[in-house]
Amino acid sequence: MAWFHRKGTQDLEEQNVRCGCRPRPCCPEPVPGPPGPPGPPGMPGRPGATGPAGVTGATGPAGVTGATGPTGATGATGPAGVTGATGSTGATGPSGGATGPTGPTGVTGSTGPTGVTGPTGPTGATGATGATGPAGTAASTELLAAYSTPSAPGTAGQPLVFDQNAAVSGSDISHTAGESEFTIGTPGLYAVSFHGNVAPVSTASFPLTITLDLEQNGTPVPGALASHTFNSAADAATMSFNFPVEISSVPAVLQVMAQGGNFIYTAPAVSIYKVNNS
Repeated sequence: MAWFHRKGTQDLEEQNVRCGCRPRPCCPEPVPGPPGPPGPPGMPGRPGATGPAGVTGATGPAGVTGATGPTGATGATGPAGVTGATGSTGATGPSGGATGPTGPTGVTGSTGPTGVTGPTGPTGATGATGATGPAGTAASTELLAAYSTPSAPGTAGQPLVFDQNAAVSGSDISHTAGESEFTIGTPGLYAVSFHGNVAPVSTASFPLTITLDLEQNGTPVPGALASHTFNSAADAATMSFNFPVEISSVPAVLQVMAQGGNFIYTAPAVSIYKVNNS
């Protein structure tokens, strides 16, 4: 309060000096009264400028580690890296322990394909000649031959007749002179040979084909035949065949049968020879 009084007095004196007025005579100094009650607080002053930064304090202790966060989603697979160079071969490790017991034999596999045949080996040395065996028994010859001397007429569907037996050996083949049948009594392979001269009768119609074939029990033997075609009554031909016949069932009857028409046959002959047993 005193500050306000003095401030007012000073301001008045300065005003009188500026306007040329003389100051009034001074009054005696007033005696200060007792202090008045405190005035109300003044208005806050303007903030001062920011002071300089202080020195950085020491680092505080590390805080407690936080809980692990959830696993993030798997990222996309990256491109394959370049293949690295092959490393050098490592040293051979030590051998293992003792060999274990042999396991059970496995199931036998299927047989593989047959291999290629190897080349033929060289011929071995000839062995020593063995001792001579005992003399064998001579095999009997089975043979029969028959023929006819005079000319005889032939007719289709009828067999040729042979009136003479020439040579007979053994008992497997039999024939009665003047008959057409040759009987085989033992199974085996037989060779049959036939030949004879044939001419057509003068009353035949031409051309005329005559066939002579071998029959076994009334059935023609395939391949055992002779055939000729005549164009006039003056024609003549020698007809023949040689053929093996297998006899499996006995007795078997063989005949030379005529086919085609009427004719005259001269000097026919048949030889039957047993080749071997069945």
